[in-house]
Amino acid sequence: MKIVVIGAGHGGLQAAKELSKNGFEVTVYEKNSPEKVSYDWRDDVEPTVFEELKIILPDNSRKTGRTSFVAPFSEKPFYMENEENANEWSIKRNAFVLLLVKIAQEAGAEIKFNTPVESLIIEDNEVKGVRVNDKKIFSDLVIDSSGIDSVFRKEVAKIFNITEKIDDNDVFTVYRAFVKTVAGENLPKNHKKKVYLKYLGMPGISWCICEPDGLVNILIGRVGELHESEFKNAILKLKKANPFISDEIVMGGKFGRIPVRYPLTKMVGRGYATVGDAAFMTIPITGSGISNSLRAGQILADEIIKNNSVSVETLWRYQVKYYEEIGAEHFFVDYVKRTLLMSDNEDIKYIFESGIITEDDLCNFSSGNGLKLTPQKIIFKLSKCIKKSNFVITLLSALMKGLKAKMWAMKIPQKYDEEKIKLWQMKVEGLFN
Repeated sequence: MKIVVIGAGHGGLQAAKELSKNGFEVTVYEKNSPEKVSYDWRDDVEPTVFEELKIILPDNSRKTGRTSFVAPFSEKPFYMENEENANEWSIKRNAFVLLLVKIAQEAGAEIKFNTPVESLIIEDNEVKGVRVNDKKIFSDLVIDSSGIDSVFRKEVAKIFNITEKIDDNDVFTVYRAFVKTVAGENLPKNHKKKVYLKYLGMPGISWCICEPDGLVNILIGRVGELHESEFKNAILKLKKANPFISDEIVMGGKFGRIPVRYPLTKMVGRGYATVGDAAFMTIPITGSGISNSLRAGQILADEIIKNNSVSVETLWRYQVKYYEEIGAEHFFVDYVKRTLLMSDNEDIKYIFESGIITEDDLCNFSSGNGLKLTPQKIIFKLSKCIKKSNFVITLLSALMKGLKAKMWAMKIPQKYDEEKIKLWQMKVEGLFN
């Protein structure tokens, strides 16, 4: 069988490697050159995914440090992540993609850089291949790994009942840069990895991280559009609070768009499957989706190999398994995210500084695992809730609604039945309207 992958994304490359290794004919079309593929910056990835998928770490990978968080409109950092949880791997994103490319090529996949896909070939409500350089390339399956703003997802949105466009409030617009330090300025001895919550009141986060190589990793990010005036003010304030940040950019210095919402409720159609950012596979609070994308690519390949089929029934089993293992939890996290972003900054500051939300809670959220509460923790949190009872009621309501959303996500139809799937989609998506 012939399979086309659009875009050299993490999930698409993982699927390409596994499928090629098992005898499928796989071609990956990437519009950029190897030098420009992916982002020129570092990202943190939880370590177990490398062990699970037997992926070697790229050169210059390193363990991350302990995180300090700064509440809205505060300059006082406080630790919220203990040493045991500060064990993610910091990797160079573009170097990691090129490593995955090399592994896929060694498995037999053909990778074509500087080769943009122009459109899908759609016949009788089924994707039959792609158009490249004005030529038709027919295939049995097209895997869409082309990112958040996939134009190919839009081509099949109405045919397969797939979400066409992501809402602006579900996009994290981010600026990333790695800069040199200002000569003569002292670096902090503690709190070398500071994350600012709702920085300057913006619905999002910013951070300042002193890297072991002497560079400063800075991020300015908000949900929705990041206006130029907001960006300039945020950079100015971040430098004032951290005077060792220089203007000399070594890596990055670019803007990006990341989905921060629950995954697509329909990821597949006849001859078509989405993976990675094209399927909104990031964690709704942190936005880190590399490990999710890699696992999704593996699940997709496993289902195809096991059934020796790319039928829509097989592709639907991929989505069901992804939801059961990863995706359903993100419905809960997304609901809480939306509530926090709309909340008053002083209320958010209180729930962190009072201990209503602890280091363990935040670590579980950042990994997409939701809340894990013992009776003792519940009693303690309730005792701290009296001062902000109205906000706490709102937050508890969000938690309950988030759990309901997760419950309905887990009720995903086990077999491909278009009418049952549409009814399920209407239910789960309606919970967020």
